[in-house]
Amino acid sequence: MDSFTPPVMPNIPAPPGVGINLLVTVLIAVAILAWWAVSGERKQRGAILPLLLFGTSLSCIVVESVFDNIVLYWWPSDNPYALFSSFGRKVPWSAVIAYGWYFCGIAYFIYRRFERGVTMRGALGLYLLAFAIDWLAMSIAEWTGQSGFYGDQPFHGFGNPLWFSFMDAAGGFAIGAALYAMVPHLTGARRLLIALLPTFVYGGVLGAVSGPIGQALNSGWSHTAIWLCGSATIALCWLLVYELSRLVVAARARNA
Repeated sequence: MDSFTPPVMPNIPAPPGVGINLLVTVLIAVAILAWWAVSGERKQRGAILPLLLFGTSLSCIVVESVFDNIVLYWWPSDNPYALFSSFGRKVPWSAVIAYGWYFCGIAYFIYRRFERGVTMRGALGLYLLAFAIDWLAMSIAEWTGQSGFYGDQPFHGFGNPLWFSFMDAAGGFAIGAALYAMVPHLTGARRLLIALLPTFVYGGVLGAVSGPIGQALNSGWSHTAIWLCGSATIALCWLLVYELSRLVVAARARNA
C-alpha cells in the first residue's frame, strides 16, 4: 500500500499589527449594527441582520478549522488574539468577527436583491460580484501575512486560489437564497433559527463542493489530477448557483 503524508501546515508567525486588524474588524461590525439600528432595516425586517451576523460568526467557530484542515489553509502560529485552537490552527478573534460581517454582508445583500427581483443574468452577476469581493479580501489576507494557503494549490498564480473564491462565494450566495426562501415562513420565535442558517447552509455547501479538491490535496494525487479536481469544484459551485438562481427567478415569476 502506498503511503502519503498530507502537507504539513507551515509555522508562520503573526505579522505586525494583528491588534489593529482585530480593532478594525470590531469597528466594522459595530458600524453595520449601528446602521441597522438607525435605518429602516430594523423597522421593516426586524432582527434579520443581527441574527445573520451572529450566525455567520457562529458558523466560523463550528466549521472554519474543519475546512481549513481540508483545503490546506494556515493561520499564524503565535497570534496573541486567538480565540481557540483546532486541528493545530489558532483561529483569531478577528477571523470570527470578520466572518460575521463579511458573509453576513454578502448574503444579506443578495437576499435583498432577490426580494426586489432579479433575472438569471442579474443573479449570476451577483455571484460574480461575490467572487470578486472574496478573491480580493482573501488575497489581501495572504499578501499581508494574516493567513493563506499551502500545498500544491491549483489556480493559485496570483492572490487567492480561484477555486476557493468560487466556493466561498457559492456559500454566501446559498445563504442569501435560503434567506429569501425561508424568512417569510420564520415568524415569532422561529425567526431565531436564522442564527443557525449559516452553519447549515455554508457548512453544507463547502462540505459538498470541496470534496474533489480536498481529496486531491490530501491524497498525494498528481499535479494534473489536482487541477482537474480544482476545476470540478468550480464546476460544482457554478451548477449550484445556476440552479439556485433558476429557482429564485421562477419563484419571483409565480409571485408576481
